[in-house]
Amino acid sequence: MSAEHPCTAEIAGIRDSLAALGDPWRCGETRLSRLSGDARKARLGVPSPAAGELSARADLPGRMAEVALAAAGGSTSARHAPSPHLPKAFDLRDVEGRNYVTEVKDQGETGSCSAFGTIAALETTAAYTRGAPGLRLDLSEAHLFFGHAAAREAILPDGTWPDELFADCEGIGVTFDDHYPYYDDDSGALNPGWRDRLAKAEGVVDLSQDPVAIKEHIYGYGAVTACLVVFDDLFHYTGGVYRRTTEETSGGHCVALIGWDDEAGCWIAKNSWGPDWGEDGFLRIAYGEAYIEDYPEPRPTTLGCTGVSLRAWLPPQRALRLFATAHDANGWAYLENLGWTRLSGGPDGTTAALAQLSGARASGRPFVPFIDNDELSIIHPVN
Repeated sequence: MSAEHPCTAEIAGIRDSLAALGDPWRCGETRLSRLSGDARKARLGVPSPAAGELSARADLPGRMAEVALAAAGGSTSARHAPSPHLPKAFDLRDVEGRNYVTEVKDQGETGSCSAFGTIAALETTAAYTRGAPGLRLDLSEAHLFFGHAAAREAILPDGTWPDELFADCEGIGVTFDDHYPYYDDDSGALNPGWRDRLAKAEGVVDLSQDPVAIKEHIYGYGAVTACLVVFDDLFHYTGGVYRRTTEETSGGHCVALIGWDDEAGCWIAKNSWGPDWGEDGFLRIAYGEAYIEDYPEPRPTTLGCTGVSLRAWLPPQRALRLFATAHDANGWAYLENLGWTRLSGGPDGTTAALAQLSGARASGRPFVPFIDNDELSIIHPVN
């Protein structure tokens, strides 16, 4: 008879602790449970917290929870907010029936979670700020981690910092996954034409230690990148609102916050351990838990951006609406998977593009658009 795996006793101990807490979340064997301690740590990727910074934040969990709960009903002027007041619950996967969150990915056996958390924020922000859930960007974590971060020696032994990755996304931009596919051993290759398939972050903001600002940003612009201290019981999370049951830690990790629920007292996070971990790859984590609003480090660790500019050919789609101004010959097209975009090329270019788009719209034919700095500059008919 084979001996039980050590994770069996580990899970049993967590279940006993959860029972004493009223079972706020569920644990069980996950795809990470049977891994060794070192193999689990390899799936993190934020440098471990400093003991002094942890001590300085001893009162943070309770204070963050109190502020987060008090935010409900507060006014917000964020540009793309669905209403002028923060609701008690919000989820970017279901905004009036529309899903702005891209699919859960798997970082594999490399500590690249900061790249995944940053890319998740960009992908969601690009769609949400355009009101275009069909945009479904698939940006390249490999370009951000193995390309930009490695080039300036920003990859530390236990990971990278998301503020540095956001700086790369803002200053250089990141290509799409099909131009640098992600493999955890970096066996992918960067396409030489990556500069013509590029996304750039705009308006990067630091939201650390400010639950109200985090909610306002999610509600008004899209997902927020956040770091948390990983307590060892998290590896066995299968659902519910996570609250730690142990003091043992394995390091730091990066996720993307996509919503919240005041009734449950939690954030909703998109993780990068694959869709068969947690709640279909997502995590509900209690306000203030694991220092998620302000990771124990004297640098920005909770960040978002207010927009994402694109320079890329996009998949075929139709023009649903057209608009032009008579006095200055400016024109706009509403594309089914992009939203409103301005036509480039001045009066002559606008006139020609409107004629081409009008014909395509009248016949219902799709076309392939090229977007350059958020302007529609080339229209390629689909044969």
